[in-house]
Amino acid sequence: MDKVKDIHKRLILRLFLGWIVISIVAGAVVFFLKLEEIDEFVEKLAFAESRSLIDDKKVYLESSDPKKKEYLVQLLREHIVKGHFVIVEVYDKDKQKRAEVMAPESVRIEKYLTSLNKYMGIHNLSDELTYNRVYFDNRIYLQVFVPLFADDSSLIGYFEGVYHVDDKTMDDIKNLILYSMLHVIIAVFATTVLLYPIIISMNRDLVKYSAELSDANIGILRALGGAIAKRDSDTHIHNYRVTVYAVRLAEAMGVESAIIVSLMKGSFLHDAGKIAISDNILLKPGKLTDEEFNHMKTHVQHGVDIIGNTAWLEDAIEVVQYHHEKYDGTGYMAGLKGQDIPLGARIFAITDVFDALTSKRPYKEPFSYEKTVDILKQSRGSHFDPEVLDVFLTISKDLYEHISKGSDTVLIATLDRFIKKYF
Repeated sequence: MDKVKDIHKRLILRLFLGWIVISIVAGAVVFFLKLEEIDEFVEKLAFAESRSLIDDKKVYLESSDPKKKEYLVQLLREHIVKGHFVIVEVYDKDKQKRAEVMAPESVRIEKYLTSLNKYMGIHNLSDELTYNRVYFDNRIYLQVFVPLFADDSSLIGYFEGVYHVDDKTMDDIKNLILYSMLHVIIAVFATTVLLYPIIISMNRDLVKYSAELSDANIGILRALGGAIAKRDSDTHIHNYRVTVYAVRLAEAMGVESAIIVSLMKGSFLHDAGKIAISDNILLKPGKLTDEEFNHMKTHVQHGVDIIGNTAWLEDAIEVVQYHHEKYDGTGYMAGLKGQDIPLGARIFAITDVFDALTSKRPYKEPFSYEKTVDILKQSRGSHFDPEVLDVFLTISKDLYEHISKGSDTVLIATLDRFIKKYF
């Protein structure tokens, strides 16, 4: 149940982050597309007003009469008061300025445009309509350049004006952009909400299949561990006990879940390599000779070979390979010492010996709890990691009473609880 809740939380978080990212990207695209539309809209307004402003005044461009020039300025000034142009300049066909009119409040924008034009090289009096969009003081200005032609299509001059977008148009532009982006965000959010149950449904099936596969893997793990124990004249209960002991010790040490998972797999399969050991050595009732013991040691490498080619069991290799190492470096097969021995193997070494001492075997009766603890303490720092052993001793009494001397039902229920928790 906790894993399902965790999946839901992660999915909601990822969908939320996806919604934010997509909204930002889509919003930015819409923003720039709307800016293009606004540019075209403002451009049309500016060019239309420039036409109406200058069309009936072309006659004054070709006149050298100072009075007509003054009258042209007067007409332009009157238009500035009524219209949207705040700066107007008129040039003859030789690009000589014939008239210039500026609204009183446009001094700052005029200075800004002058410096900008010099920096950007913009002063485009040409035979084509051109414009330059400028944002200044949170307002949009359009600097337009319009060629002027006589009735016979001959060039007679140029018009340059700075078109100021009024407050109402600015509000309309802002609202257009805001509403467009809001629609995109709502659409993306609605899509995200609709995707959630679809993904959850698909994920539910995936979780189901994953759980079934995990159950199958764990079932095989238990069966293989039990078969190995039978091979050694033991029972699957031994594997269950050492697995529970190892998990309890790891939890008491605050070990992370990933290591506990590998520890559980390794506990089930720690003696997998004994399958390759001959019966006359494996089942010998008496003490092994040096040659026989050296052969017995090879079960470690056999165990690594058996599980090493299975991806799901790769994390169990450390326990299988190193559970016979000793803290002082006198163990086998690698002769590792101290902290060089993987933590899972150091944990398992203690629990394996504890179970061996407290259990009945063909060659011995179970030792008492007190004798078992004394033997473990004697190997503190030599066979066992002293820090790990100290933690184990704090829980060993409880393990002895409830697991070692408890019923198989309690043991299996405890093991099932750990499997459900970590797999």
